[in-house]
Amino acid sequence: MNPKSEKIPFSIHRMIRQNLSKRNLTVSWLAMKINIRPISLHQQLNRSTLQVNRLWSICQALELNIFQEIANRLERENQSQKAVEKGMELSQIDAEVDGLKKRIELLENENKTLKEVISLLKG
Repeated sequence: MNPKSEKIPFSIHRMIRQNLSKRNLTVSWLAMKINIRPISLHQQLNRSTLQVNRLWSICQALELNIFQEIANRLERENQSQKAVEKGMELSQIDAEVDGLKKRIELLENENKTLKEVISLLKG
């Protein structure tokens, strides 16, 4: 598959700009933090690609883990693909996960209660 034909399902550039906006920071401020000219950073944020070393610098300056966001989205995409292959809907998987989380919580509470009973019986 041609690497240029593969599309990233979200915009890293948009994510960076939204993060700046949310914090009331400017691209010029970020450029200063990563030691490049503001016009250079504007140009890089308007391209369809971004070098990993530049993304790393941006993550450090913003104290933002974009790599984790990429990993999370890849994981969700992989889970969706596996669900489709198995003929399951993502909502079914989410419902099953929610049910398992509730079951874990109930078991943890039961375990805590049993420990308290045991300590009372010992004392």
